[in-house]
Order: sequence, then C-alpha cells, then structure tokens
Amino acid sequence: MRYHATILERDGSTVSIDLEAVDEQSLHDQLHRDGRLLVKVKARERAVGDGARMRAGRTGLSARRLLLLTQALQEALDAGVPLLTAFQAVGAEEEDPAVADMLADLADRVAAGQPLSEALAAHPRAFPEVYCAMVRAGEQSGSLPNVLQSMASFLEWRMEIASIVKQAMIYPAVVATAGYAMVLFMLSFVVPRLGSVLSKIGGELPAASRALIQCSGFVAEHILAIALGSVSAVVGGVLLLRTQVWRDLGTRCLAALPVVRTVVSTLAIAQFCRTFSVLLQAGLTMTHALELGAASVGAPDFRRRIGAANASILGGARLGEAVEKAELLPAVALSMVKVGEEAGRLPITFERLSRLYDREVKAAVKRALGLLEPVVTVALGLLVGGVAVLVVTTIYSAMKGIGK
Repeated sequence: MRYHATILERDGSTVSIDLEAVDEQSLHDQLHRDGRLLVKVKARERAVGDGARMRAGRTGLSARRLLLLTQALQEALDAGVPLLTAFQAVGAEEEDPAVADMLADLADRVAAGQPLSEALAAHPRAFPEVYCAMVRAGEQSGSLPNVLQSMASFLEWRMEIASIVKQAMIYPAVVATAGYAMVLFMLSFVVPRLGSVLSKIGGELPAASRALIQCSGFVAEHILAIALGSVSAVVGGVLLLRTQVWRDLGTRCLAALPVVRTVVSTLAIAQFCRTFSVLLQAGLTMTHALELGAASVGAPDFRRRIGAANASILGGARLGEAVEKAELLPAVALSMVKVGEEAGRLPITFERLSRLYDREVKAAVKRALGLLEPVVTVALGLLVGGVAVLVVTTIYSAMKGIGK
C-alpha cells in the first residue's frame, strides 16, 4: 500500500515522500532499520492504475505453484541472481495474469527496498504465515537459500502426504457415489413400474413394501430436484470444508471412526514433527516454532495440546517436560526428544522423527484402506441388497395374493 510519510532524517531534517509498505507498522520498522523516524503518515487513495496490485493481493497459489516458485527463488539465490531479476524472469513466463501481477508486485516491493518476508506477507493468500516466518528467519540469519531449500522439501512432503490421503479417499467416494446412484435409479425407475403393476393386481402388501412404493413415487416425481440437491450438497460440503471451523469438525468426525482414528493421530504427529523441525532449522525460537507448528496441524485436539505445551514452555518448563505433560508424542518419541534436548540437537531429532512418522502415516493409510474397502463394500451390498429384497418380497406378496 502507498503512504505519504513525513520522515525525520538522521541529520535532523524533515522530508515528505511517498513510500510503499504492507502497513503502517511495517513502514515504521523499515525506516527504523535505516535510522530514520516516522513522524507522520497518511494512506494514499488507491488510484485506478492500482487495480493490478489490488488483484495481486487477492491472488492465491496452488501447492505445486508455490513449490515451483520456491525452487526457482532458491536456485536463483544459489546462482547469485538478484531476487528482483528472479521475480521478473518467473513473471515473464507466467501464463496466469493474476499470478503475473502478483510477481510484478513482489518485484516492485523488493526494488523499493522491502525485505522479501514483508513483500511476501502482503500476499497472505499465496504465502502462508509459516512461509513468511521462515523467510524472515532466513533473512535475519543470512541463510535464506538454505531456508528456501528446506521449505521446498517441506512443501514436497506436504504434497506427497496430501496425495496419499486423497488416494485413500477415492475408493470409498467412488463406491458411495455408485451405490447412491444405483439406489436412486431403482427408486425412480424400477420400483415405480413395479408399483403400477401391483396396483392393477390389487391385494394387501406388507407395510415395508407399501413404504417402499410410496418412497419410490416421491423420488420418481422429484428426481431432478433430488439430483440437483445432491450435487449442490456435495459442492456446498466441499466449500464448507475450506473454512477452518468445518474442517476441524470434519477432522473430529473422522477421528471418531475406528478405522481412520489411527491415521488422523499419526498424521497429526507427522505434520507437527516435520513443521517443527523445519522451523527450528530456519532459526525460529522454540515458542514461535510451536505456535506456527500448531497452525500447520490439521487435528484440532492436537493443536490444543501443542498450545498447552507452548504455555508450559513460556512458564519455564523444558521442551521434553512440556511435551510429556501435554501428551503430544508417544513414549519412544518422547525419549528421543529429551535426549536431543540434552544434546542440543532438537532440529535433527525432530527431522528423524518426521521421517519415522512419514513411514507410519503411509503404513496407517494402507491399513485403514485395507479395512475400509471391505467395510464400504459390505455397506453398499447391504443398502442395495436391502432394496432388492424389499422388491422381491413385494413381488412375492403380490403373487401370493393372486394365488389366493
């Protein structure tokens, strides 16, 4: 955002100039690092020409694009290429106008003297808080290329875990959709025709058969509305799951299921260990790393326990004691953390734990999928078979009535 600032220079003179900054606090910090004092500031009105910048601030990046951009920046810094040149080169090859505008805005901010972390923080939809914090730590420690390499590895790991979880959900989703469509087809096409034949024959039918025919008549009459409503419900559910509240609710529901409970808990531990390791390696303080690590964990109950551990550390406890009190890790992992803390090798310890629980997550997903497939198949068989049995029972009752 553009500000009109009145600045007290080092020599005591006062100047009024226009500057770019994320917000007033960032502008104050930027000037303070240069030994200048912000006396007065006023936000400039957005001009019509700022439309591209406004759009850029609302632009998001997919996980794959964020990974590619991180790798490009890391390789550019390793090769000695300035960040400004790197952003311009990547932006020139970008096909999406919104992303190109965002990269151009980042280049303008870097050219104006903003640190990379502040420039990235101006685009929160594209660069998460944990990403900006790691870049800021890399800038302060002078190890930005190494931090970007660690972040690229972390993003690759997240994409791999997300792919594993999505693949595990494909089979249940396909089977459930097929079963639902089959039941709708039977209720809207098969049973109504059977009902019309039975109404001509006459005779008393069982209560379950009458309920089935009445239900099929309603479904056949409103099949279009039911189909559209089902699609709308799925789309609405997907949109709701993008919000934190509903995502937490969905995670709690999954954690309550016996088949996937182990997957949820193991995945939460793996997410925490991986994120905490990367943040510690980037140079963040332990409490800040715990705070950001909690934000990257999907399970809300595990996030709450991380917050409790962080509060214990702020109260003077050591990490091993806080983790044990909050029951964050199993006994074996806890002993490794205590040994690593004594040896001053916590980043390496959590990196090893992350590799261990990476394998545990994959194994847990395979076990859950092995149990889930027969469960879903049996449930579908019971559903479709129940409708088929009702149809056969109805036909048998009608034929029995004719016989009498």
